[in-house]
Amino acid sequence: MVMRLQRSFFSFPGLALILLLGLPAWAAGATAPDFIAAAPGDAGRGRALFNGIGGCFNCHGYDGVLTRRPDYSPQLAEELSRLNPPPADLRNQADLKAQTEPDRFRSIKFGHPGTAMFPKKFLMDQELADLLAYLATLRAEGHGPAKP
Repeated sequence: MVMRLQRSFFSFPGLALILLLGLPAWAAGATAPDFIAAAPGDAGRGRALFNGIGGCFNCHGYDGVLTRRPDYSPQLAEELSRLNPPPADLRNQADLKAQTEPDRFRSIKFGHPGTAMFPKKFLMDQELADLLAYLATLRAEGHGPAKP
């Protein structure tokens, strides 16, 4: 199996060349681009990420409604109420620092130093694209009724 894997790698000389040419940049400490155009995002998958493993709902509320946070212990609720700056209202365009999709991508992926918005580097680029698609629906809905 190992021999087949090695042969298959070298049977694609273009791939080997790309990896070898990229090695000096990596060794010099170059970083990957911070915004990669993924396939168009799926807002439904983005909503599942927002209200699930992405953890966005913990501060921004379920479906981006700040008053719809999980039931926390009184101590944790008190700590969240003292966040400075407070979590952004994702349904209010004027409340958002990031005004472009690349800026929003970076905000999610790398967080905002000095705030409770921590990096979400565990999310793949396609998952970030899905989140961005969902966030666009929140901005479009504004403070209308949230989905059940």
